[in-house]
Amino acid sequence: MSFASRRSQSAAIQANGSRAMSLMTPRATGDLTSKDDPLQPLRAMADRVGKEVEQFAERVDHWHTHGNEDKKAKYQTTLRMVGKFRDLADSTIKELKKQSDAENKGELNKSVRRRIKTLAELPNMRPGDDLGMPFQSVVPSIESRSTPEASNVRELRQWQAELATWDLVRIIIEQYHPEPGTNVVAEKQARLAQVGGAKRYCPNSEIWNRFLLEDDQAKEKVVVLRWLQQTAERSESAVESITEQLKALSGKDTNTWTSGWLDTKSRIKQEKRLQALEDPLDPAVGLMSSDRSTKLVTQLDPDVPTRQSRDLEKADEYYERALWMVCYEMMRRGVPWEDIADWCKERNETWRGVSIGAAYESHPDGGPNLAGPTVGYLFRRACFYAARGARTPYEGAVYGLLSGHLARVETVCRTWDDHLYARYNSLLLSRFDVYLQKADTPRVSHQLAQKFIFQDEVAKMGDWESSTRHVVNILKQQEATAAESLSPMKLIQGSLISRDVGKLVFKVGVAIAILFQEDDRPVNLIIDPESHPHTPGPKTPNAQRTITAEAYYQSLAADPDALRILVHIFITFRMGLGLLSTQRYDQWAAMDNVIVAYIEFLRISKRISLIPLYAAQLSGDRGVHCLARILPGIKNDEEQKNYITLMGSYRIDVISVIAENCSLAIRGTGLDPSGAKHISKIELLEPTNESDYLWPGQRIHGEFPGLEINPKEEAMIESLQWWNHLDKESAQTFVDLQESLEYFLLNGRIGAAEKLIDEMSVESLSLSRTEALCGYPFDFTQPGTEEQDDIQVAQASRKTVPSRTSLRLSNIPSAYEHTQHVLNLRQLSSTYYELQQLVRLIVLFREWREEEDNMINLRDQKAKISPKRIKEVFEAIQATIGPLLESFIEPTQEADLWKIRKAYFPEVIIAYISVTQAAAFFVHRDHAAKAMDIATIVADEDKEWLQRLFLETGRMSELVDTLAQVGRAMVRIGDLGDAKKIPTKKRGNRGETLRIWDLNTRN
Repeated sequence: MSFASRRSQSAAIQANGSRAMSLMTPRATGDLTSKDDPLQPLRAMADRVGKEVEQFAERVDHWHTHGNEDKKAKYQTTLRMVGKFRDLADSTIKELKKQSDAENKGELNKSVRRRIKTLAELPNMRPGDDLGMPFQSVVPSIESRSTPEASNVRELRQWQAELATWDLVRIIIEQYHPEPGTNVVAEKQARLAQVGGAKRYCPNSEIWNRFLLEDDQAKEKVVVLRWLQQTAERSESAVESITEQLKALSGKDTNTWTSGWLDTKSRIKQEKRLQALEDPLDPAVGLMSSDRSTKLVTQLDPDVPTRQSRDLEKADEYYERALWMVCYEMMRRGVPWEDIADWCKERNETWRGVSIGAAYESHPDGGPNLAGPTVGYLFRRACFYAARGARTPYEGAVYGLLSGHLARVETVCRTWDDHLYARYNSLLLSRFDVYLQKADTPRVSHQLAQKFIFQDEVAKMGDWESSTRHVVNILKQQEATAAESLSPMKLIQGSLISRDVGKLVFKVGVAIAILFQEDDRPVNLIIDPESHPHTPGPKTPNAQRTITAEAYYQSLAADPDALRILVHIFITFRMGLGLLSTQRYDQWAAMDNVIVAYIEFLRISKRISLIPLYAAQLSGDRGVHCLARILPGIKNDEEQKNYITLMGSYRIDVISVIAENCSLAIRGTGLDPSGAKHISKIELLEPTNESDYLWPGQRIHGEFPGLEINPKEEAMIESLQWWNHLDKESAQTFVDLQESLEYFLLNGRIGAAEKLIDEMSVESLSLSRTEALCGYPFDFTQPGTEEQDDIQVAQASRKTVPSRTSLRLSNIPSAYEHTQHVLNLRQLSSTYYELQQLVRLIVLFREWREEEDNMINLRDQKAKISPKRIKEVFEAIQATIGPLLESFIEPTQEADLWKIRKAYFPEVIIAYISVTQAAAFFVHRDHAAKAMDIATIVADEDKEWLQRLFLETGRMSELVDTLAQVGRAMVRIGDLGDAKKIPTKKRGNRGETLRIWDLNTRN
């Protein structure tokens, strides 16, 4: 079944879902907090999502139903699914840019202008020894977390972050999780044999490539750095835009940038004219800036500000800083070195391109400078010193990126991405420079290395293999990035990079459990990981929680986009790649909470047709637990049938789901399962006056107890009605029906029991079961139906339009199989059927009382009396009680059934005796003899259980007294005018006759 057909089939279910929500969840009010209403965050989410929910579900559906042949096929299908998620984000961004690109650029330009303003106001940096000093950013980190005012811009930014996340997912999978069956070691050795780089005289690029092949962590750093460059290119301002903003704020056309330090040059020329000098100005000359605030340089070579410790004119200082800022932004975006060199050359700043190594040819794709016999080592040391001696933050950052000087780069970092980029770049270059010293063919001698200061960031970090995790943890802790690190999207990206997705899912799952612990709805889907494995529930049994999660994980759970992304990453890793599996109950319970929270969100947002797809991704019985709490919201018969088909299409155990739903409904009634509140006797009789000759001291009560039906009992019956739609299932159906009817009877809930047997009678169920199993519908409770009806089989085979439950001709069972089906159905339903008949008998007693009252009223009014209706009721009572006394449930069965006997049977039998006496006056006097049959039955040695029943309830003497009362009535009955005359020789089917009670009868 395709996703489109599933969606079409479940359209009606969606509409019903909106009606069900009001019944299943409390309404939110304006002043409710999430503690008062745990569903409030999910309701807020439901109002904010769009068509992406269905679009993601469509892709998951395709993935779920394809590529299941083997692990390789599933792996490839999983990669394609991730690619589709990524493409969906990309296409959404393109659409959003059409609508709000101008607004987005405006927001980005605001950010750039704030940075430029900060840049212009900063004092020059103090060159010197900054080794070991903590960094201090000169760019406000709050800038990265400012929220755009326009909602469409916020949406665009969110989708840009999502696109980056799906790119990262693909990177991590390809880096760490190769296709099943891949011999990673053998492939690595083969590639190492081909790549070169091990010989003394080989291209430097081969050395770099070999380094990346040998060191998986280094390769990971490279791919993540490229990802960060790509992300910056997509989501940050373009370099051209930055240049335009510099032009606007400086008041100068950027075309004048080709003239260098124009204002400072003019000032020096002016001073030389005043002094009539042909030679350069003496450095000792106290040349002052135009505003007389600082001393100006006296020469114009690039190093002069540092060498003379003097400044430039303000406009030139701004120009200098702007050039370095643009160079940094180009490097941060991964702009090719050739493009950087060309950009510098166009502005007569070729020396800058040379100084940053852009003019060298020894650059692998996206790699560092590899020039010279030291493979760029000496170049990086020179850049390290240049970074330390830099006058401006961005100059230091440029040389810091080139050399791996972390502190200098961090001074201009604004975002989590920037800081991650700085640290990864520093670690990668440090690792490579150490590699050059320790490789089989060293490129840097020990003596040479000793001549320069070298900050080994890897050594400072500790274990290289765990460096990624360590970096992500540092970003969570340091002040500049702590807040952004704990934002939902960065938590997800950080967990991917540090390979801690399992921990993140677990923590979010625990946070969800804490969020929902105040949710007392019986349909709460969440399981607290601290609850007992055998009785999982939403609350912890502990006075003090032992499994906790920080509050920021709740923020992720309450973010609709972040939750959706995390859910689909979790599905990708666990179900697609076979990762994140665990045997610990607390772990899988918490981790599944993430998917379940998404399912709860789907329920609240009225997308219940998508729920089975995601329930199929849950582990073990959790899908059953979840869906059982979804079913109560689906009321309509057709919608229920469609939902069962939907669950079956995802290979969900539908029988277990419905059984759990029924069990949940039973527990929800509040009826006592322990027996402490079970009734000991049903009250069907009320006493009569001695003068009331119609009854033997007792008659059927005018008002039966327990006739009202409360909403919880209605819900219980509704849960059982799901079995109507599983035509081939009988065993669990009748188990649940029996258990439910027992609950009602043990607790005296006659009204609910009556409604249950009306809506779920054995006779009605038999029609669907027999059609599904035997090919044609019939009532298997009727004698003779165990024999196959050839006429019915022939008619079934001629059907041109088969019903939903009918069989094909080839599947119609043989006569022997037919008999076995019928006998099995009778056995499975026997207990429920007999309990059903007991309830029907009680219903008939109530009808009898109504007819009694009607007859008496008509007699009092001297109206014409027709005994037809009361005769029909009496015959129905006789037809029902007879089989019950002959074959009611074997006494060796379970204790609850014996309790039902004790509570009901003595009362029912005595009530029947009362009815027979009244029937003798209302219908026919010969009916009084029927009461004496009870004495015969009770005395029968085969009915020892019946004798035991009256003895254990202490009602044997009451039975005897009642029978004696009937005997006295039978003696008097001939003298009363109400009784009808009959031929004295007429006998009952057992030979009984009233003549033995006639004292005037002669032998």
